[in-house]
Amino acid sequence: MKTKKISFQGLKGAYSDLACNKFYKEYEPHPCTTFEEALDAVRRNIAFLAMIPVENNIAGRVADMHVLLQSLKLKIIAEHYLKIEHNLLIRKNNQLQNIRFAYSHAHALSQCKNKLEELGLKPVTHLDTAGAAKFISENNDKKNAAVASSLAAKIYDLQIIKKNIEDDKNNITRFLVFSKKSLAVNLKKKIITTIVFDTKNKPASLYRALGGFAENNINLTRLESFFVNKEFKQFSFLIDVESHPKSKEFLKAMNVIKKIAYKIKILGFYEASTFRK
Repeated sequence: MKTKKISFQGLKGAYSDLACNKFYKEYEPHPCTTFEEALDAVRRNIAFLAMIPVENNIAGRVADMHVLLQSLKLKIIAEHYLKIEHNLLIRKNNQLQNIRFAYSHAHALSQCKNKLEELGLKPVTHLDTAGAAKFISENNDKKNAAVASSLAAKIYDLQIIKKNIEDDKNNITRFLVFSKKSLAVNLKKKIITTIVFDTKNKPASLYRALGGFAENNINLTRLESFFVNKEFKQFSFLIDVESHPKSKEFLKAMNVIKKIAYKIKILGFYEASTFRK
């Protein structure tokens, strides 16, 4: 029996659930309605870890996550990359020739646009992929299908009538894993540190803030900006760098950034996924 839980946003069968099952087989996936609820489950000791998607190489940044990261009191302890394989699901007593509509999350539908057009199916937006699968399983309308994961097909007792219908076969989502405490890392491996900070709205402020990383030969692998207080006057920045926060090079870089930026917060450090190689 699994004694520890890992929370995720969505219904059972969501791609986040699939990530939990793939990378944390010893944990019981714990579905939550929102990202905030999934993270809060860790804070309240309902779950030990939280699996949260942060970016997709096709759809881009996951909405709202940057806002949660600013006030986050948890630590990022790992990253994982999941290949997204969309499937067309129908009820087991149905046939493809009856299908007229495909239900799913807007991103999933857009990622299968060409294949759905080829099959002559009209896309219908649903709250999420697993929810669409659940909807199909509970409604005996032979005109409807869902675009969702193979796990959703198993959970909701649906048949996969078409596998891997995504237009781009290189469809990858990056997940971050959150916990109350940081974990020890193997310093012989590549380490990623995630940082968030604010800068004043002045010329070259970001350039000067990041200069210390270039001077100390630290690779920057991610840079995102977002508004502070929903205004256009000031920005927060989130970065991933290839360095341990206690390395000499990192400490030198931080001495530079501290002169320019403020509200600097290290969200976590963790071993780089083997996917990065």
